Amino acid sequence: MARKFADVEEDERGERRGLRTRRVLMGLLTLVPLIALTGLLGQRATTTSAAGPQAAIDVRAPKTVRGGLFFQSRVTIRVTGRIQHPRLVLEPGWLEGMQVNSIEPQAQDESSRGGRLVLAYSTLKPGDHVELWLQFQVNPSNVGHRSYALELDDDTQRIARVERTITVLP
Repeated sequence: MARKFADVEEDERGERRGLRTRRVLMGLLTLVPLIALTGLLGQRATTTSAAGPQAAIDVRAPKTVRGGLFFQSRVTIRVTGRIQHPRLVLEPGWLEGMQVNSIEPQAQDESSRGGRLVLAYSTLKPGDHVELWLQFQVNPSNVGHRSYALELDDDTQRIARVERTITVLP
């Protein structure tokens, strides 16, 4: 009889231990979405700005992205002086290991300058306000840090340059 009582007591302890383990695991699983809802995880966008004599430029994009996910970058240009041949020059980090889904509005012409993508647009006048949206998908094998800088040129003359980096997580 004593042996049976010990077996029952042992089974109850095992059940309680299993129940506590399940509760802890479920608590941890619910903690991840709660942290994500607070904005501590994920692809929070930040804005980096630069200004020159003819324009100011803002780049709003996440500093950290994860492989396989979609994200958007927004470039805002506020023109204070005439820019005859506006060119946005993107560092290789904008395209390295990224799939470009769209760039809106589309450039009139695209070219390359020293391994950097150059997007050409029509003449900008003082008071113009230009918004560009660039949508990407991150290739899962594209892990690391790289330059995500952007400059605004009048043909080949630099007007403003935004310095930033992007980190790609697995």
